[in-house]
Amino acid sequence: MSWLGKLEKAKAAALAPKPDAWLLPLGRVRGKIDFDGLERVTSQKILDLLEIPQHSRRAPVYRRVAKIMAELGWTAVRVRDLTRGGYKEQVRGYCRDARCRATVPNREHAAAGSAL
Repeated sequence: MSWLGKLEKAKAAALAPKPDAWLLPLGRVRGKIDFDGLERVTSQKILDLLEIPQHSRRAPVYRRVAKIMAELGWTAVRVRDLTRGGYKEQVRGYCRDARCRATVPNREHAAAGSAL
């Protein structure tokens, strides 16, 4: 391959969209499954998982999390849960239907070397 061909290939690789760094940790998020079969998780627990400090929890962070959670199949809702102060009130979070998820992992999508 010529030098210009390698340069074009490197340029295309550099301009390709990079996956979000939060995609993998948010893909592992598991919420609490309630009696109605919906899995729920609060935004605060998600940001705690991502180790976002309290002073950095601003609108752009919430928008970025909302975009990724929507890609992962979660729906933004208001959840009735305990706040940090111990009061039961509406808090923002995400939910998804837990009944649609497979309980047994698909062997085709299992990581190489995993014991199934």
